Amino acid sequence: MALPSVDGKPLVKMPRRLYGYVWKVSSAQQVRLCLLTLLVFPLSLTPIELQRRIVNDAISNGATELLFILGGIYLVALLAHGAIKYVLNVYQNRVSEGVIRRLRNRFIDTPVEGEEAGTRQAIITAEVELLGGFVGESVSFPLLQGGMVISVITYMLIVDPLVAIVALAFFIPSLIIVPILQQRINRLSKRRTTKVRDLSDKVGEDGADADAAHDLIDGIYHLRVRIFLLKHFMKFANNLLGHLGPLSILMIGGWLVIQGQSELGTIVAFISGYERLMGPARDILGFYRRMSAMRIQYRLIRDAGTED
Repeated sequence: MALPSVDGKPLVKMPRRLYGYVWKVSSAQQVRLCLLTLLVFPLSLTPIELQRRIVNDAISNGATELLFILGGIYLVALLAHGAIKYVLNVYQNRVSEGVIRRLRNRFIDTPVEGEEAGTRQAIITAEVELLGGFVGESVSFPLLQGGMVISVITYMLIVDPLVAIVALAFFIPSLIIVPILQQRINRLSKRRTTKVRDLSDKVGEDGADADAAHDLIDGIYHLRVRIFLLKHFMKFANNLLGHLGPLSILMIGGWLVIQGQSELGTIVAFISGYERLMGPARDILGFYRRMSAMRIQYRLIRDAGTED
């Protein structure tokens, strides 16, 4: 097939690092995913410039023919972007499922008895799905979103540096807040995963200690509550900063238009561009959170294997 999945026998020994594992099991697939990605993000930037051209060149000048030409180009760009993005997403999922299958086979082929059986069951049924899902997007996803962010920022700085700098000033704080809070979430998540495994082991034991199991359940509950508090605060901060950016474009850009120092089409394109910037930016921050969590998850899964 043109887009083959991950296949073959499970690894005898899993590499020490997460991305070492990604490359070991899916290097060929990652290269194909990156090539598809390079086709996507230029098409993501095209509509922003077309919006500016439609307002400034077609609508402002009453050029009906140009309006329909630019609208046709816009439609073609949207269709091409959607089609390539569809193939990219399907292939990412195909790679992920192949990795999940290999991981499950690895643990099925080395069954254990007793206390470790609960941990092995938790890995096979749930934990490998998280890790496998990450492998599919581990390279192409940050490449796509990062390329879009860089493209939009560059475009805005070229077209109108003053408005761009003011708008981007509300984007930078999120790059500082999220990594700090994420480190705390990672530590809590690792403790939660360990307690969930301990609970699985306790439940699987004959004559399980009910009091110990209740203590583990309470511990998991409190850890999840603390994680949710941090996650929702990050979401609140990102949403606030995401709305302040367009407001600054309207205020500063509107003032420049009134003063005759900018064009209405530029403001329209910048608002659209900022929205396209914040989407990938949030996705990158989300990816960073997933990557941090998956590094912990990978170590736990690797250490649970028998061939370390």
